[in-house]
Amino acid sequence: MKAIALLVGAGVGGVAALGAKTVAALQANVAALEKRNSDLALKSQIVSSQLLGAQGGHGFGLDRFFAEPEFWQNTYDSGQADCSNRCITELTAGTEACKAAHPEGPERQACIQKALDSATTCHQRCAEAFPTPIQ
Repeated sequence: MKAIALLVGAGVGGVAALGAKTVAALQANVAALEKRNSDLALKSQIVSSQLLGAQGGHGFGLDRFFAEPEFWQNTYDSGQADCSNRCITELTAGTEACKAAHPEGPERQACIQKALDSATTCHQRCAEAFPTPIQ
């Protein structure tokens, strides 16, 4: 009976020691997570101050970006890019049509040259229709 009591007593002591180790490990994990949370909070403050601008007008964030006259004076117009894209699409289609319609030879070369000339004219018209705003 004494042996069983000693065995049970040793088991309870072992469980208590194991429980103390588990609690210590959990406390260490909690401390590490609290530090990580604090670091992430600091990083988010830094990022938000950079994106949205720091207090006192010293920021370089979006509020300052939109407040700069250059943002409002130098606008982007995609008209020329869209027009040029149409010219390139037509050139590609014309070249493929020439390859499909004509075997290798001077007729194919003449057809491709005609498509290239048409694309060049198209690009020139795009440049005239949508001049570059900044010279």
